[in-house]
Amino acid sequence: MLLIFPITYIVSFIISLWGVYKKRGEDLFVFVIIGLPIYNSSLSIAYSYHLKDWIPLLQSFKELLILFALATLIWNYKKKISFHTLDYWILGFLIYTSIYIILPLGHYSIIEKLVAIKSLSFFTIIYFTGRCIDTDKINFKNIFYSVGILSIAAALLLIVEVLTYTHFQSISGFTAFNTEFFGLDSGGNYNLGWTFERENGFKRFASFFANPLEFSTSMLVTVSMVLSMYTQSNNSLKPNKFGWIVMAATLFSVIMALSRASLLSYTLLIYSYALLTKRKEIQYFIYLMLLLAVAYLLYLMKDSNIYDYIINVIQLNDSSSIGHLLEWVEGVESIIANPLGIGLGESGKVAAALQNNVGGENQLIIVGVQTGIISLVIYITIYIMIIKNAMQYYPIVFGKLKTLTLTLVLMKIAFIFPMLTSNFDSNSYISFLIWLLTGIWISMIQKEIEIKNSHVAIL
Repeated sequence: MLLIFPITYIVSFIISLWGVYKKRGEDLFVFVIIGLPIYNSSLSIAYSYHLKDWIPLLQSFKELLILFALATLIWNYKKKISFHTLDYWILGFLIYTSIYIILPLGHYSIIEKLVAIKSLSFFTIIYFTGRCIDTDKINFKNIFYSVGILSIAAALLLIVEVLTYTHFQSISGFTAFNTEFFGLDSGGNYNLGWTFERENGFKRFASFFANPLEFSTSMLVTVSMVLSMYTQSNNSLKPNKFGWIVMAATLFSVIMALSRASLLSYTLLIYSYALLTKRKEIQYFIYLMLLLAVAYLLYLMKDSNIYDYIINVIQLNDSSSIGHLLEWVEGVESIIANPLGIGLGESGKVAAALQNNVGGENQLIIVGVQTGIISLVIYITIYIMIIKNAMQYYPIVFGKLKTLTLTLVLMKIAFIFPMLTSNFDSNSYISFLIWLLTGIWISMIQKEIEIKNSHVAIL
């Protein structure tokens, strides 16, 4: 029965590949929304069924699809090429970081550096793929509903995990696969690594995602889309039954993943939405919930074990917080000592797999350690530029462009905390989805500007 995961993964890839071949760039989202969330589970299960030789091919599906899509879309691109300011910044990041492949920095081989540059800069290729997709053929409702259905499916599996108090990863071959291919630690009380539990022994669940943080962060994507899709032109929020079910699924998922970064981001996302749409009642509701949460924590603190846990978290004395701090300090010291970086692969996915990581646990530090302050400034500028532009355009655009604009600004704001506590760009589902949408969004913005300019010229 578990074989349904790798089968679904392969079928979604074939559907997207065929759709791209038939000049339907929007079919990329079939694989992104269906295949990428179950990526790790599919490979783990394939490995457990003694299909080890197939793993490298299955791993390459996501990169092969994007590269094929970009080449096909460029080949069939019929419109006038017009660059946006964001295009130059993203292209600049790709060019600058690519130089580090040949620079004699670090102790990794060219092959290992190519793997590292893929993890660091592949989002730029995804973005330009989105830029080439025909925006007139995109049905955002289908994309948003598909993301909602994905979240409901993840929550249903989570219910089974909670009721049986069993990680899905404990039966999917997760540990053996990740140890074999990534050299990841299989420690912890449940032999899944410490990321699947809190230091007090509470289990953290991940449904069919790779880990609890990726799972909970993916729910932020869903919340952003739901809020945007059901926001009316007068900024009133009117979700239907499906919308309420999806929201309930996301809240349940974030809570059971026990991710502090995602819980904070969930609250920040809702609050940001209330500010952007000028919804005072939502702001007051959040204030009330925070007050009740504090009161509940004070009540729980009568239990000495929970009291000690809360105090350790606040004082950053728990093992998770200490681990983050140590990684951050090491990374910042490396950036200060080596402002041009110490080479590709020295921080992040490659270094972690080889047990030789410098810094980490923070996307910005991972960028800075490898390729220095210049690339870090470019990366931060790109991030801020997207948020700034989206906030500027949201009040003055309409229709599906307004919906997409609100989605992107909510996502980017919500991702701040997870980005500061993880190798964020390694989350394939989230990275592929948001950068494809960002590329499409910039194309739609440019089209809107061109239409307005043409009207002005006529007048």
